[in-house]
Amino acid sequence: MPYRSKIILPFLFCCLFFLHAAWAQKIIKGHVINHVNKGIASVSIYNKGKLIALSDEEGQFSIKVDSLNKGQSLSFSSVGYESRSVKVDDSQTDDLTIKLKDKYVTLNDVQIYSSNFVTTLVKNAMAHLADTGVVSKKILCRQYLVKDGKYNTFAEGVLNLHTDEYKNDIKLQLEGIRRLKDLRKSKTVKINYAVDLRMELKSYFVTNLNDNMLSEDNDYEIEGQVDYEGTKCYKIYFNRARNVLYKRKSGWIYITVDKHLIKGMESNIATINKSMIWINKQDYTIENGLSHLNATYLKCNVVAGLFSEGEPSAEMELLFLDDIEPEQKNSNNFSTFKLRQDFYQYPKKNNAELWASLYQKHNLSIPKVIVETYKSDQDILEQF
Repeated sequence: MPYRSKIILPFLFCCLFFLHAAWAQKIIKGHVINHVNKGIASVSIYNKGKLIALSDEEGQFSIKVDSLNKGQSLSFSSVGYESRSVKVDDSQTDDLTIKLKDKYVTLNDVQIYSSNFVTTLVKNAMAHLADTGVVSKKILCRQYLVKDGKYNTFAEGVLNLHTDEYKNDIKLQLEGIRRLKDLRKSKTVKINYAVDLRMELKSYFVTNLNDNMLSEDNDYEIEGQVDYEGTKCYKIYFNRARNVLYKRKSGWIYITVDKHLIKGMESNIATINKSMIWINKQDYTIENGLSHLNATYLKCNVVAGLFSEGEPSAEMELLFLDDIEPEQKNSNNFSTFKLRQDFYQYPKKNNAELWASLYQKHNLSIPKVIVETYKSDQDILEQF
């Protein structure tokens, strides 16, 4: 009997704990909208630093949170908009409306655009993309791992990228790598890096970006004119929801008003069951009447459960530097290795001379958030 009680009592305690947690839960329903009261799809909703839900195609959401006795803080984030945090109490659980402000300055624009104008505008912009099929570039890849809103790791590598004329493979040659100390507290669970460098590159240079953006599965709508990174651009909303089995993609493409060239793209790509989201941002430079991909940023985040400790998000930034030397294109040192390029899986190396020269040549600097995260008596460069 004493033996049974030793088993039963802990079991009852656990049951009571989970019942209490369930009773304390509150369901909050709401709607995320923009400045013209249109619902925003795939908005990331955070509670206590954890991604707990995504809004649906109409901007609607329904989430569970812990007790609202002292209120709960919710944060709402989406590409193209300024993030917003609100404190929610018992009086706001049924119809919470969150309005997000546009990230960019909206210019006075009262024109009504026809669907033919939008289609022609996008086609013209895509026709003036620099060749994304064959490319030989030196790139800087930065990898970040974020847990509960805090940066835990930072690594960067410089690589030579080459694709052949048949667009079959992404070929990479690693020139240098350096990384900072892993700041994760827990060593019990190994976190696999969630962003695939090769797949991200493939989406631009092997898969035809032109065909993807001009697909009949896309809907386009001009939302007006904005000041995007100092350039007057049309802000065009696109949504790919038709004939899509696994992911929904929505976002904005920014096309210059004067020359009708692509200046930037931002998108949310969410799984149908809203369990994972990829946030993507691309910046373009305009040279000789063509748009050239200058940098791309990708964040992968898993939606956590209510009682989860929270899932880490993996972030990656690619900066395209300059063309590689002609003789390097035919080098035998390029790799088509298909596994993910996690710089924390490589032997630790740091050629300080290589990095100093690279940073000086391209006027680069360590991201401010990383300098702040690793702030100590030791200079950031000495910590690699």
